[in-house]
Amino acid sequence: MNISLRQLAFSLASLSCSVVLVVYISQNSFEIGSQPLVIRALLLSMAVLAALAAMFFFNPVFTSRPGAYFFAVCLPALIPGAIYYMVILPGNADEGFTGQQLESNLITDSSSNGIIEIGFSYPIFTPTISVGNKELFSKEVNIFLRVIDGDSTSTLFRGVRDEIPGSGLSVEASVQGLLSENNGYLFNPIRISPMGTTEGRVVFVISNLEDGTSFTEAMGRANQATFELREPETGVLLFEFPLTRI
Repeated sequence: MNISLRQLAFSLASLSCSVVLVVYISQNSFEIGSQPLVIRALLLSMAVLAALAAMFFFNPVFTSRPGAYFFAVCLPALIPGAIYYMVILPGNADEGFTGQQLESNLITDSSSNGIIEIGFSYPIFTPTISVGNKELFSKEVNIFLRVIDGDSTSTLFRGVRDEIPGSGLSVEASVQGLLSENNGYLFNPIRISPMGTTEGRVVFVISNLEDGTSFTEAMGRANQATFELREPETGVLLFEFPLTRI
């Protein structure tokens, strides 16, 4: 079996296309998950076809018979991907979200990590959470912390946003700028791939405590504290789960 330089170049180009598509799909799960199921199936099919095209000239059985190769090898290879996206995935999908708190972290102005230097002394609550999306398509959610005290007074803290409108310096902007260099932090809106989970440390600026009352003391007196997932555009409550430790 003699492979010409032109055929070898075609095989290498096809293999490269297949690898690029596979890497793109695996590294962009949120963007891919925003697309219709048929588009996702087509992207996977293109990767499979490119890989099989790269092997065509190395298969002596189908030499000079590309039509037979397509119908006998390529076409059957596309069926599993189509079945997965059009049948299996919809059958396993559900509705709604999941969530749990994994750890509790608190940054104060005495922690020597730059909080004092940027000019404020509010405690920064950065619990580690895990939120899951049970649906077929990618979702964006905003996270809030709701605290209800003994007098049934409810206080709602919004998680720090990734993009803060306006150009003026604010506590939220300062915290976002300080912590955004660390990949372990999550900022609103949180992006979750379909049937996937996003884990990280969300950031709450605790700015309305009574004088002389620490956040830890206030939480100790709280009757209830919950995390809320809300729709970014409308603010509609999508899911809530309890704060379990502080």
